[in-house]
Amino acid sequence: MRKSGFLALVIAATAVFGSAAPAAVLINSSNVGYSFTTDYTGLVGSGSTNLVSGLSTFTFTGLSNNGLTYNFNYSMTNDSSVSSRLTSFGFDVDPNVSSASSTGYFASANLNNNYPAGVGTIDVCFEADSNGNCTGGPLGLNANQTGTGTFALTFSQVMASVSLDSFVTRFQSINPTINGSSSGVGIGSVVSTSGGSNPIVAPEPATWMMLISGFLLIGGIMRRSRSGSPAVRFAAARP
Repeated sequence: MRKSGFLALVIAATAVFGSAAPAAVLINSSNVGYSFTTDYTGLVGSGSTNLVSGLSTFTFTGLSNNGLTYNFNYSMTNDSSVSSRLTSFGFDVDPNVSSASSTGYFASANLNNNYPAGVGTIDVCFEADSNGNCTGGPLGLNANQTGTGTFALTFSQVMASVSLDSFVTRFQSINPTINGSSSGVGIGSVVSTSGGSNPIVAPEPATWMMLISGFLLIGGIMRRSRSGSPAVRFAAARP
């Protein structure tokens, strides 16, 4: 392949793979001790910002309730660079949970809460107060504070593995305001995993579609390069 064709291939691959959706974390029931860290980037007033941000670590501690319940430790930090409160965190679960509970700083568990900023309904969330609403409340972690505790996810039947994705936090009392707003959310991306016998991070369905599209695009570039080269050589040889 000529250098120009190879360069086009690299650019196309970067464009496709670099925009892949965040991964879903797959947790095996036997993988006790597996932990993963998620970084949350602020989305305030319809604009992304690094002035508000969060960092969480979830550690799978094992099963209980005859194998129906997955148990975790959590550590959540508000590492914003401006005054703010991190009032809740949540995520989607596959399969759907039957119930959830929590202890520690975020001691109130809720199912199917609707987060703002276009996030929509989240399967399970944990709030610092107990008003049953993960999108607002008077409590929360101030900037540079950390809250710890446990949470448990219970399913209707014994599951060999479960997956977590669409990680989100809620920010309130942002001062000074950002993009004209004093509240927003944090969109999470998994940045590291550790521990356990076989840590796994599985691409989400949207990521698989992007990967397939990327392979098709790369294949098309390679075919055009091969089919175009003889014609170019023939034209160059003509007097």
